[in-house]
Parts: sequence; structure tokens; C-alpha cells
Amino acid sequence: MRGWTVAMAAVVVLVGTGAGAFPVQVPVGAQGEAPDMAALRAELAEKDAQLKAALAKLQMYEDEADFHRAEQMGVVEAVRASGLPERQQRRLAVSIVREAERNNLDPMLVVALIRCESSFNNYAVSGVGAMGLMQVMPDTGKYLAGKAGYQLGRHTNLFDFETNVNLGTAYLAELIGRFGSVESALVAYNAGPTTARKILAKKENRVKFMAGYPAKVVKEFQKLKAQQERAVSLRAAQPTEGRKG
Repeated sequence: MRGWTVAMAAVVVLVGTGAGAFPVQVPVGAQGEAPDMAALRAELAEKDAQLKAALAKLQMYEDEADFHRAEQMGVVEAVRASGLPERQQRRLAVSIVREAERNNLDPMLVVALIRCESSFNNYAVSGVGAMGLMQVMPDTGKYLAGKAGYQLGRHTNLFDFETNVNLGTAYLAELIGRFGSVESALVAYNAGPTTARKILAKKENRVKFMAGYPAKVVKEFQKLKAQQERAVSLRAAQPTEGRKG
């Protein structure tokens, strides 16, 4: 009798989603019988673990790069005033830089606003109910989270500094786009967009209000930028072999 062999067929299954998806071949017997499910589950679990490890490593590299930029900009130094534990200071500095760059804002403007709004108190609550580092109103937070494609959930989630910076920075950027300047956007950030339009419509009210909260934030921003420029000049004056980072 003449010998013969039957090639094993395989079904390709994609594991993961989007750009992170990768193919896994699932063997199927000669007669089309079901594959060994235990072996398949083990293979998928191994691939999943490999993907998670690769993503964690990539995130670590991204965090290091963002933290290095935060150091160079002076954000790390400014965040030390927060009173947060050192590890949380690092995460906050990274969040400020990351969200500011995502929204085309100067990170130091975000730092200045946080200082004026909450003095880096994660659990600050204003008389009208604004919460957290950037004093985000719960309804505004829900609107911004929905716009970004996720749910805020409980309003106390605004006490999470990464969530608060994410939403507050996006809100500031949105207001600058709507009102046309940082100063006018700060009026809206402080008083609310509807009230801000009434304030800005009358010169007397506009001049009076601009001299208050917006001027305070801008002055803090200018002070931080001056400190940043001095730090850059000092680093540039150091001998190359004596520099760090």
C-alpha cells in the first residue's frame, strides 16, 4: 500500500485589538476535528502576557521621557510644593506635561492655574462645588469625560489628580479656542462661559475682572517662566561633563 500524509490545517486567530493585535495559528486536525483547547488557551495566555509586558515596557519608556521633559521645564521643581508623596509628585509632573502637550498648552500655564486654583490640594472643594487640583465642576467634568470618550463615574473621581489634570487641561484649551485668548479664557474658567460673555461684553466689567483672577494666573505663569529660563541658562553655563540628563 502506498504511504501518504495529510497536512494539518490551521485557522489564524487575531489576539488583541487595533495595532496591537497579532495572529496566532490554531491547528485543526486532518478531518477538521476541534483543536486542543487546553493547548490553545495556554498559547493565548502566553501571547497575552508577552503583549502586556511589551506595553508596560513601552509605557515605562514614555513615562521616563515625559519626566525628563518635566525636569527640564521646571515642572518637577514646581510640583514639589504639592506636598504629595514623591512617587505621586512624579506622576503629577508627567501628567501635567503630557496633558499640556496633548492640548497645545504651555505646561507652566497649567502649573500656574493649579497654584491659583487649589495650591496643589488634591481635595480642595470651592464654595460652589468645584473640585480637585484644577477645580473642575462635576457637571463640567462629566461633559469633558464624555467628549473624551469615557465616563467620569462618581464626582469624587475628580479628586484623582491625573483625572483632574486630564479634564482641567482639556477644558482650559477648549476655552482658549472659544474665547480667543488666555486672559479671556481664564475669565470663563473662573466665572463660567455664560457669565464670562456678559463680563467681557462691557469694558468696565472686563477691565475690573481682568485685574483679578486672570491677572493672578498670568503673573504666576510669568514668574514660573522666568524661573524656567534662569534654570535653562544655568544648565547651559555648566561644563558639558558636569551636566546630568
